[in-house]
Amino acid sequence: MKFCDMVYARPDIENILKRLSALKDKIEGAADAATQIEAYNEADSLIENYSTLGSLAYVRHTINTKDEFYDKENDFFDENGPVISDAIHSINKVLLKSPFINELKAHYGELLFLNTEISLRCFSSEIIGLAKEEDKLQSDYQKLYASATVLWDGETIPLTMLGVHKQSADREVRKKAFLKDAEFFHSHKKEFDEIYDKLIKNRNKQARILGYDNFIQMGYDRLGRNCYTPKEVASF
Repeated sequence: MKFCDMVYARPDIENILKRLSALKDKIEGAADAATQIEAYNEADSLIENYSTLGSLAYVRHTINTKDEFYDKENDFFDENGPVISDAIHSINKVLLKSPFINELKAHYGELLFLNTEISLRCFSSEIIGLAKEEDKLQSDYQKLYASATVLWDGETIPLTMLGVHKQSADREVRKKAFLKDAEFFHSHKKEFDEIYDKLIKNRNKQARILGYDNFIQMGYDRLGRNCYTPKEVASF
């Protein structure tokens, strides 16, 4: 199937949240590991479908940020993503407290539970509002960057198309391309700086609410880094 043929429909958030809540209760009240596995797999399938639709909306939005339909869909996921994350967070907390944890680890493998423990550190219902704001700021950056055009040999082209000229065998062409790129960012310095400043403050605030010193380790945890820390990276 071609990407353009993939069908998109806005997910029913209320229904997803209702089903996830019921599955959380099923996992919590299960009398055996098999029931928990069945419920967890169903929840995972729900999230996978939601994430696929979110990816479709995001990619199509970034292809053309002026497309009103996908612009609204991107806003929809910015607003609801943290709410879905909270529901997943609740399920994961219950799963890690399972009296059948050894059977679950035998079924899924140890890595799932290590990554789940990491994910629990970097989210809670306390930061939902900040997480929504962060998603919006990231979208604002994407729209600003996607709006970038430059004049090249008498033709207006997207900034991203300078990439091929940056790889030119002609040094002067490469220099011209990099200067054109820099001109755009310099002319929009204020907008980029404002977004960057707000993101730093937002993410550090989230991190401190969750008990981190700042966003650095939280950022590693979000990425699921389970075998090295900023200390090892600095050493490297």
